[in-house]
Amino acid sequence: MARRCRFVINRKAFSQQVLKNETLRSRMRDAAETAVTDSRCMVRDHDGANRSGVAILCPSAVEAAHGTLEDTLGRMRV
Repeated sequence: MARRCRFVINRKAFSQQVLKNETLRSRMRDAAETAVTDSRCMVRDHDGANRSGVAILCPSAVEAAHGTLEDTLGRMRV
């Protein structure tokens, strides 16, 4: 029978190396900009206290009519 294992993560190091990593954020931004084909949508950087990322913004009427965000997420390759 398999034994349980415990993972201990250094939160500060994980935050700096993964959650706030500029290389990962630039790759996500490039992938998002490539995936967005509708000119009514925009890509914005998000730099929070705990993590960084990229947000894709689209008007709700455009999303409801065309499914633009869903299509964009399907085209993203990081």
